[in-house]
Amino acid sequence: MDEERLQRMEKEALQELLHYHDRDAKRRLKDILRKAAGRYVPPDDVIFWDTGLLANGLMELWSSGKCAGDADEVIRALRQYFDGWIERGMRIYYMDDALCGVALLRLYEVSGDKRYRAGADRLAGYLLELGGTQADAAGSIPYRPAQKNGHVYVDGIGMMCPFLAMYGVKCGNGKAVKLALTQIKNMLEYGMDTKTGLPYHGFKYEKREKYGIIGWGRAVGWLLMGMKGVLYWLEKEKRGAAREYDADNRKLWAEFFRLLEAVSRYQRTDGGFSWQLEALEGPADSSATAMIAQALRFCLEYGDKTSGRAEDMPQWEKMRGMLRSAVRFLEENEKDGRIYHCLGECMGFSQYPQVYGAYPWSLGTALEVMDGRF
Repeated sequence: MDEERLQRMEKEALQELLHYHDRDAKRRLKDILRKAAGRYVPPDDVIFWDTGLLANGLMELWSSGKCAGDADEVIRALRQYFDGWIERGMRIYYMDDALCGVALLRLYEVSGDKRYRAGADRLAGYLLELGGTQADAAGSIPYRPAQKNGHVYVDGIGMMCPFLAMYGVKCGNGKAVKLALTQIKNMLEYGMDTKTGLPYHGFKYEKREKYGIIGWGRAVGWLLMGMKGVLYWLEKEKRGAAREYDADNRKLWAEFFRLLEAVSRYQRTDGGFSWQLEALEGPADSSATAMIAQALRFCLEYGDKTSGRAEDMPQWEKMRGMLRSAVRFLEENEKDGRIYHCLGECMGFSQYPQVYGAYPWSLGTALEVMDGRF
């Protein structure tokens, strides 16, 4: 990974973090007309999951000391991003908004600004309220509770669980840790394909039915992201709420290794992972590749250093080779700071428009693995 490439990516990520949701005059007029006609207009959600991935990626880069540009500029941009949300009243529209909570709580630790802690408290309170009032009988939170369909999406694992675990161990809230572990446990129990070991896109507990396709690349990525986020904070904070869940943590490591082993069968010869992992002759997806690469690096950094667990995942050199191949694929798809060949936004179960380009969800995730550490 060369410094120039990383600097391009940082610059683009900072630009998109602050301006991705800007609406030009033409789009604003269309929104006005849609609203006047009684049609749905998405809320002006400034901390939605797409920019949340950018915030987390930039904060991770800053925390690791690997910024290629001005590290202070990264913190200034993150403050501007969250200040804009705070000034709008800290509105929370969806569980997706909690994705940026890790960056927000880290920013509080860096700056000491109590507004950021208040924002983290608000995000955690929102999720805990959903868990208390909207969860199904198994404790899973439906992706869109207002739709009353009981559909649990694996996306929510990656969006909610890392923040819940971090908040739980940092702020002494055991309920938050338990809620995160419950989301993952239920997905592993009710949302997995027994033959491949890969996740469906989601499930409905009441009917014991699984939905979407098996092994959608970003579904795999979201699940791995949620698992590694919980594992990271439970490993890092060996005190308080974390100690209470040592047994759950050990089980989660075993499941994490098992999922990575299943994923390892589907890496393409070009180093990437397909939009649907089993579709090896279909298009590659840089966002899925970056999310899986994040999990591989976490496995290499923490898994083999964890006493008593190395035997569960013995092929460390294989994992290192997979990571390097995935990073090379991402490097080959970088241009002007953007990561191309990224699958567009999913519209729901089995709705994966085959549109490929450069989006925040490839750039934000790639920032965490393209800093040259491996």
